[in-house]
Amino acid sequence: MITLRRAALIVLAAALASVCIAEISAQPPPPPHRPIALLPPHPAPPPGGDATGAITTILARPLFRPDRRPVAVAARGDSTLPRLSGILIGPSLRLAIFTPAAGPTRLVKQGGRIGAYRVSTIAATAVTLTAPGVRLVLTPHFAGTPDAPPPSAQPDPPLRPHGLPLIQTPGRQ
Repeated sequence: MITLRRAALIVLAAALASVCIAEISAQPPPPPHRPIALLPPHPAPPPGGDATGAITTILARPLFRPDRRPVAVAARGDSTLPRLSGILIGPSLRLAIFTPAAGPTRLVKQGGRIGAYRVSTIAATAVTLTAPGVRLVLTPHFAGTPDAPPPSAQPDPPLRPHGLPLIQTPGRQ
């Protein structure tokens, strides 16, 4: 009886092996022959006319920004204003380091001038420039890093009435 079971298992294993070999060695049927449609020699122009506007829009969108929005341009940006590349703060000295597109780097003290702007405050993380009616807050932008957002143009703060004390909070300048 045990030999009959063994014989049945051997026959079953041989049948399964032959089915597997037949499946593996079988060639897939050739794909049906389909006629190839020839394309027209020149593609049709896009509906609505010229594609130059669409190409300009596509190229204006940065490829590696997650939102693919065009880079914002400052409304009152001063293209002659050099890049703020560093801030030095010591016990008795505060300097802003500006790097123009061409020319030497400039060190400007608090109260000094850079172009049409006066350096009104130098803090650890930002420099405030003022001009008549305009206040720019710049943060350092290092060479080789993606462009920083344009400086924020804010109106001058209102003047306090003469004779009233200025309230200062400890730890803030």
